[in-house]
Parts: sequence; C-alpha cells; structure tokens
Amino acid sequence: MATFETEAVVLRAIRYSEADNVLTLYTRDRGRASAIVKGARRPRSRLGGRLQPGVVVRVTIAEGRRGLGAVRDASVIDPNAGLWAHATRLLAAGSVLEGALRTLPDGDPNEAAFHLLRNAVALLARSSAHPGPPRLDPLVLGAHVKLLVVAGLLPALGSCVSCGSIGTFPGFSASRGGVLCGDCSAGAEPLSRRGYEALAGLLGRPLSEARGACPPEAAEDVERVVGLVLREHLGVTLRSALSPEVSSRR
Repeated sequence: MATFETEAVVLRAIRYSEADNVLTLYTRDRGRASAIVKGARRPRSRLGGRLQPGVVVRVTIAEGRRGLGAVRDASVIDPNAGLWAHATRLLAAGSVLEGALRTLPDGDPNEAAFHLLRNAVALLARSSAHPGPPRLDPLVLGAHVKLLVVAGLLPALGSCVSCGSIGTFPGFSASRGGVLCGDCSAGAEPLSRRGYEALAGLLGRPLSEARGACPPEAAEDVERVVGLVLREHLGVTLRSALSPEVSSRR
C-alpha cells in the first residue's frame, strides 16, 4: 500500500467505531484529506493525543480506497497549546477550522491556504482574549475573508459590480458578485461604511494586524458578507456563525 508524508493542520476529529478517530486534515501537499487513526482513543495510543483540531503535524498516511487513508505515524510540529488555555480561543479556532472545512475542496493542494490556516491557529493560540463573541474576533473574520481569496470566491470590492462606479458602496449582493453603489443598491443587502472599510482592511493587511483593521461595530457586517458569499457559491452556512437561539434549534 502506497504511503506519503506531509505537513498538515488537523481540521476535525470524529469518533469512529469503539476506539478509532477519522480525521479531516488540510495537508500541504494534497489539500483537504481524510484519514483514520486506528486505536486513537485507547489510553495507551501514542497518536491520539497528537492529532487534535488546531494542531500542526507531520503525518505519514497510507493511501486507502475511496479517499480514506490511514495514519501510520505522526509528529507534532506546533501543538498550539494556547488554544486549550482559554475556551474563547478554542471556539475562535473552531470557527476558522470549520471555515476551511466548508470552503476548501478535497484533493486540491493550495499552499497559500495551508500557510493561512497554520498562521491563523498560531495567532489565536498566542493572542490575548477577545472581549466579544469568539466568532467575531477580527482574527477569525480576517481568516474567513482570506479563505475566500485562496478559494477564489472573493467578491468585487473596488467598484460597483453593476455600473462600475467608484465611491461609496451602501449595498452588497453575493448573487451579483460584490458591492453596489447607491444608485444600483435597490434590493441589495445593506453594507455600512465601517463594514466596507473593515472588509477592505482585513483583505489588504496581514492577518496579524486584523484587530486593528476591524472595529467591533463592523464585525457583524463582515461576518454577514462572508456568510452570504458562502451560501451563494457553495450552499453552506457556518454553524459557528449561527446565533445561540438558532443553533439550539438545529
């Protein structure tokens, strides 16, 4: 059975059978991939504790049928231990990892996406606590905006997608492909000036500067635009972006 070795960010771990886990990984060389870890939940497993969401690892995977490989070995590159020090950090990282899981396709390597994820979880693991909801942490929102870029889904933000004018853009339409000027924004989603400026700032600045690019009053606008794009182009809604009231009904 052929094997390959690669660096990976663990996106998700799901319990399978009595003692195994099935991982979703974002690998440097093969994009998103799934692999089973036999005996991961047994007390003496040497692999289970290393393969948690948010951990960056070097893994050896034996290729399997139907796209499900098997992890043969793993060593930790960065445990991002700070994620487990504060619940808000773990929730914030979970939102970023879910975004990658829903946005990036299987078997399509994208080195920019790999480095983005690795950087995002590292920043969250080492950052100070964000005072608001974890999903609205500018580091999380910046990662989501940049995920749209690497996935080829970023909407047009520089000019009105309807008439091409440049100026202020009080409207946004995912179906039409971007921002809209006042004359063309009838029926579009409203977009505040601060929301637009935050989107542009998160796009143009390094992720490490995200908290300076997105003030609290703009965060929900940014989250809403990202959500509209994902629903329009991929038909997905991030569970981490749902309100507690909605989540409790799902």
